Amino acid sequence: MSKKSNFFIRRFHSLIGLIPIGIFLVVHFLLNSSALFGFDAYEITIGGMKGVPLIILAELIIIALPILFHAVYGIYVVYVARNNALRYKYLRNWFFYLQRITAVITLAFVIFHVLTLRILSHEPTEIIMTLTATLQNPIGFILYCIGILAAIFHFTNGLFTFLITWGVLQGPNVQKIFSVITIGIFIVMSIWAVALLASIAGFGM
Repeated sequence: MSKKSNFFIRRFHSLIGLIPIGIFLVVHFLLNSSALFGFDAYEITIGGMKGVPLIILAELIIIALPILFHAVYGIYVVYVARNNALRYKYLRNWFFYLQRITAVITLAFVIFHVLTLRILSHEPTEIIMTLTATLQNPIGFILYCIGILAAIFHFTNGLFTFLITWGVLQGPNVQKIFSVITIGIFIVMSIWAVALLASIAGFGM
């Protein structure tokens, strides 16, 4: 692979990590937050998402294919990356290392999530019951937390690196400020996500 083609592939990989994958993550996160308002609200939301015309085609083209490319190329990046976290103690080097680790964790989580809630489960009530049963198991709850927190970190840290890669954040001062902002976004989304999982785990109790 030439340096020029590798440059464009890396740019494309970075772009689809935000558009559409990052946008989908935020929208999916917000829609599923209806669970905070109880079982009925969550069931209506799930039913509404499944009732969108051509939803399967849209999921394949807009979500599945970009995620597949991002994941495959991301695994290649993980394989060839030179991780300096243990050699250099700078925070950004640790984040570089964690970005690669969370890529693998997120991929495994997405596969499990889609398999159990999209392929093996179909009706809204069945989907919710499957998820509830998983989260009511302490091990299942912990693994879900790990998977979602990994996805949130990968997204928020990826947003920071995207803005640097595309030349939006120029200069150490603005980069430092936005680094703090993305860490704050990660913390807020993480707390929100755990609260959401706890709410779903409480269905039927």
